[in-house]
Amino acid sequence: MTDFTFISSADNEKIKLYKRLSADKKLRRKEQLFTVEGARLTADAAAEAIELHCVFFTENALKKYSEALELLFSKYNKKTFSMISDELAASLSDTQMSQGIFAICRMPKSDNAAQYAEMKSGGKYIILDNIQDPGNMGTMLRTADACGIDAIITCNCCDVYNPKTVRSAMGSLMRVNIIDDDIYNAVLNLKKAGIAVYAAVIDSSAVSLTECDFSKGGAVMIGNEGNGLPSEHSALADVPLTIKMHGTINSLNAAMAAGIIMWELSKA
Repeated sequence: MTDFTFISSADNEKIKLYKRLSADKKLRRKEQLFTVEGARLTADAAAEAIELHCVFFTENALKKYSEALELLFSKYNKKTFSMISDELAASLSDTQMSQGIFAICRMPKSDNAAQYAEMKSGGKYIILDNIQDPGNMGTMLRTADACGIDAIITCNCCDVYNPKTVRSAMGSLMRVNIIDDDIYNAVLNLKKAGIAVYAAVIDSSAVSLTECDFSKGGAVMIGNEGNGLPSEHSALADVPLTIKMHGTINSLNAAMAAGIIMWELSKA
């Protein structure tokens, strides 16, 4: 397939939409659309049955990533695709080494009530409270995917569809179950499902992570990068837990701490 619409103007409506979606969380939520960049992420979206609203690629990308693009061409209507100039690609790119492939994707439908209804004792969940760094969020999603976490519950966090989160999650955004909710409602539903709730805290009197029994599953709350969990939120937990450390270090990067906790959950 070689006969594509060619776009070179930044005034093109699809190009303007891509730029606005990349920059505006409220617009992403209103339109239920988000952006991805790169051959792998676009292919991952298609593989996970994410609807591709439109795809842009450069002539060089068509040559270099022909196999990935040909697969997309076979799955979607020709009108989905547009070739763009290198200059336009540079204006869209959020990376220094752009592959020249960009897509606008439709967000998967989310039904919190249905996801809560499917929860059961033995499930493994992470509750993220006020995580604000998109890179940290993406790392946590990727780790959750690797560790087989049943769902990530985000409470007052940065947008999981922020381009930096999408990029750092490396496709895991499309595979991890995500529930966005109020922390009080999240904890209430977890406890209704018979799932023990833990709070990750910096407190020497808390139970050591390695001594927690996750054989029946559990949900662990992880707080903000700088401030941790507010006391009123950690008080919602059944058990406070802490990662015991050596020397004078008393805290870890939130994504690092989440990774250690998810690894322990995955081993149970």
